[in-house]
Amino acid sequence: MAFLKWEDYAIIAVAVMTSLGVGLYQSLKGRKHKTTSQYLLGSGQMAAIPVAISLVVSYESGITMLGVPAEVYMYGMQWYMANFGYFFADLLNRHLLVPTLKRLEVTSIFEYLELRYKSHGIRMFATVLSIISGLNYLGTVLFVPAVTLEEVAEIPDWVSIVGVMVVVVIYTYIGGFQAVVWSDVVQAILMFGGIFVLLIKGTIDAGGIAATWTSFSDKGRMNLFNFDPDPTLRQTFWSLVVGSTISGLGVPLTQVSFLRIKATPTVKSAKRMYLFTAFAFLITNLIAALEGVVLFAYYNAKGCDPLESKEVNNPNQLIAKMVVDIFKNTPCLPGLYLAAIFSASLSTMSSTVSGLSTLFWEDIVKPHTKSMSNRKSTIITQLSVLVFGAIGVVVAFLVSGLEGPIVQIFRTTSSCLRGAIIGIFLLGLFCPRANSLGAMVSGCMSCALVGWLAIGRYINDVVSVNTKLEPASMENCIFPNVSLITNTNMSSYINSTIAPSNMSTFASSQLSDITTSSGPEGVNILYSISYKWLRPIGIFTVLIAGSLISRLRQSDAVDKSLTVPVGDLLCSCIPKSSRRKYCCGSKYHSSTQDDVSLDDIQLDHVTTSNVM
Repeated sequence: MAFLKWEDYAIIAVAVMTSLGVGLYQSLKGRKHKTTSQYLLGSGQMAAIPVAISLVVSYESGITMLGVPAEVYMYGMQWYMANFGYFFADLLNRHLLVPTLKRLEVTSIFEYLELRYKSHGIRMFATVLSIISGLNYLGTVLFVPAVTLEEVAEIPDWVSIVGVMVVVVIYTYIGGFQAVVWSDVVQAILMFGGIFVLLIKGTIDAGGIAATWTSFSDKGRMNLFNFDPDPTLRQTFWSLVVGSTISGLGVPLTQVSFLRIKATPTVKSAKRMYLFTAFAFLITNLIAALEGVVLFAYYNAKGCDPLESKEVNNPNQLIAKMVVDIFKNTPCLPGLYLAAIFSASLSTMSSTVSGLSTLFWEDIVKPHTKSMSNRKSTIITQLSVLVFGAIGVVVAFLVSGLEGPIVQIFRTTSSCLRGAIIGIFLLGLFCPRANSLGAMVSGCMSCALVGWLAIGRYINDVVSVNTKLEPASMENCIFPNVSLITNTNMSSYINSTIAPSNMSTFASSQLSDITTSSGPEGVNILYSISYKWLRPIGIFTVLIAGSLISRLRQSDAVDKSLTVPVGDLLCSCIPKSSRRKYCCGSKYHSSTQDDVSLDDIQLDHVTTSNVM
């Protein structure tokens, strides 16, 4: 508690009160005409830029601010290659999926599944998986500011977890979707303000821009290209770029993204919003990666790696440790950076809670109850915000017991759920012959397979060990207990024979010998598959198995508006007779637009409908 001063707490309080103020303002502004639809979707006429900013910060959470720098610190810039895969996927999504999703006259994206597969069971199955996945994400993001405050201010993590969630629940509860969007805009300003302050001060303390890059590259961390095809390697070009392209196809197929696509007035504005978002993701993730570069260069210049010296035990606390070190004599800046982390986490959690409450009302309550007044239905959605907030707190405590960079933790724990959900959507969108039997069976197969791989990775000790890169300099470290960084039975030998300047090299060489002496065999090879491949495995399991299983039962006619004409959109130069093969032999409902060229359909003039 001694590190933070009153002015730091004042800045954090201002950031929190601003978010609450936006929620209160939106609540008072729309009190006279707010319906359940407006509470969940906003007016449907929101400008593209604010919605795009909201979508960016909904995903660029505290995980990005703390987890990405820790990832780059330990494993180098290689991680950033994944963003090119996501960027390519975003361009495909903008062209293929956004127009179809925008034209859907539904509030919950999972209503699409019932329309497409003519099965309420498929809709409920995917909704339950999505709610569980959303709660996992909510708890993971909630854990981030708690880790930081524990390191910086010695505030117990449970206090931070509960306190942050209370703030999120309050302004989401009172303001609804519009409060979430406009709070995200304010929080984005605070978030990037804190990041730039850390980058500037950290670069100065590391010796300048040239010294920062030299220090980082000399330690082998500019490792952008690794074309090794081994799927058990933690990260390669193939798992990062190809795997992320496949995974990225599922970004608009979440309730958080879908709400923002629906919040814009036309297809054209939705596509503009999504294009802005694609470029913004590239830039924001680059900035987060640069945090990792500065983080490593700073401690290399300081001469003591915090992880190797055990000054911190959790890699997700590295940024918090740096904040303590570089801002200890600078007023207000520690508070500004902590406000940035809070803002990043608040924006993501509010979007997630808002999306979960929408799913709960539209998919769980509304289809199974009699019609009710707007007031009663709005109260139910507001109460669901409270319930999901409480469950998120429980998940945060569970996540705190897992080890590793938080980026990897989330990707591993969510893959068994998200892979199946994305696969079911893509199967319906791209394969008109697919039916409910194929979707349900393949979805269960995907969850079982990827869940088995993910759980096996955490509970099995005999898996491929991903050796970290050479640590930062250790020449200025003081080790009160050498056994902390090496084998217990080697401590006496090290104390008597190894100089402190050589201690890091010795410990690293011993670790390398241990990890390379034995490798995974048999089924443990499957448990060692890179976490970046887990979600693509889940997606392809659904696409392949679902396509084959669907052939066991005759498919019903499919409404063309519920599928994506891949052949027409991507292969317009191919003769029309050849493009028909993409229909997989399925039958469509007759439509007045069946014989109309796709170019003649004026998507931009489609009227946004009030689905309530």
